[in-house]
Amino acid sequence: MREFRYFTCTILIGFGFFYLLRSIDFPLLQPYYSWETLSILLGLAFLLQSRLGGQADFLLPGVIFTGYGIHQYIAGKLAYWPDEQVVIFLLIGLGFLLIYLKKGVGKGAGILFIIISALLIFYEQILDFLDVSKYAEIVSSYWPVALILTGLYILYKKK
Repeated sequence: MREFRYFTCTILIGFGFFYLLRSIDFPLLQPYYSWETLSILLGLAFLLQSRLGGQADFLLPGVIFTGYGIHQYIAGKLAYWPDEQVVIFLLIGLGFLLIYLKKGVGKGAGILFIIISALLIFYEQILDFLDVSKYAEIVSSYWPVALILTGLYILYKKK
C-alpha cells in the first residue's frame, strides 16, 4: 500500500487555511468562501499526490476536481462559457491525456472524450455548416445511440 502523505497533508493544510480565513472573515476573500474553493483544494491535493507521491492514478480526479471548481468560478462570469456536461467531458479527456503522458496508457480515451466535448461545444455550428437543419432532430435524438454503439464496439473488438 502506497503512502498518501501528500494528499492527506494538502487536504489538512488547505482546508485548515480555508476555515481559518473563513472564521476571520477577511473581506477580500469573501467571494472565495465556497464549495468551489474546496473542490479546487481537493483537486490540488490529488495533483500533488500524483506529482510528488509518484501515483499517476491520482491525475484524473485531480484534473476533474480542480477543473470543475475553476469552471464554477468562470461560468458565472462569462456568458459564452460551455455547459457543465461539456466541461466534464473535456476534463476527463485532459485527465486521460495527462495519464497517457505519465504512464503511456489512456491516449485513445482522452482523445475520444476531447472529441466528444468539441462536438458538444460546436454542435450548433456543425449542424449549420453541414446544412442538416432538417435532420437536426433526428441527429439530436440518436446521437446517444451512436455513443452506446461506439462503446460496445470498443468493448468487444478483438485486438
